[in-house]
Amino acid sequence: MYGLTFSNIPILNLRREFNRFFEFLHSSRGEEAFKPPIQPIESPYMVWLGMPDDFATLLLQRALLGIESYLPFALMITAGKLGTFTNEFSHKLRNPFSFGARNLAINLYDRAPAAVHPELSLAHLDQSLFQKTLELYKEVRNPIFHGKQISRVEIGSLREVYNHVARLYEWVDIWHDPGSVMEGAEHLKNIRKAVQPKT
Repeated sequence: MYGLTFSNIPILNLRREFNRFFEFLHSSRGEEAFKPPIQPIESPYMVWLGMPDDFATLLLQRALLGIESYLPFALMITAGKLGTFTNEFSHKLRNPFSFGARNLAINLYDRAPAAVHPELSLAHLDQSLFQKTLELYKEVRNPIFHGKQISRVEIGSLREVYNHVARLYEWVDIWHDPGSVMEGAEHLKNIRKAVQPKT
């Protein structure tokens, strides 16, 4: 209808993009980018000429979209290895709400992983992180995907969200090694340790 053609995003590219923006936000260059006066922001993938608030919103949207796209891929690979993959499961991953909860985060981080194996669920492996993820979706993810944007950017707050998403990737890494998909991709793991994030 619109003349657009789609293909799958190389999933490790999402992880690489997250890591590069993580490094950027935890650098002095990233810290200076959000201080007055307003100026072009030279980031790893673009030079941003708009308002800093808009750029901060975009960074958070990309980080959350990244983990939400990476997770189903990792679950399908793991389900295949464990022998629990079915066409029905693959279909449900395309619509996380088909796992039954009205809350997207519960479906993504608890019910979908538990459908592969009960011990993969974030609620099972790290109840504290799971509860904080529910709060992250309520306080950050849902507003910025439903017409809200960041105002009065605080670099510490951006870092806190990126640190949280990094912990979600670490949870996935417990049961899905990116190196099993592409040789050498192990270096994408443990970005928090590599960068030694500031708070």
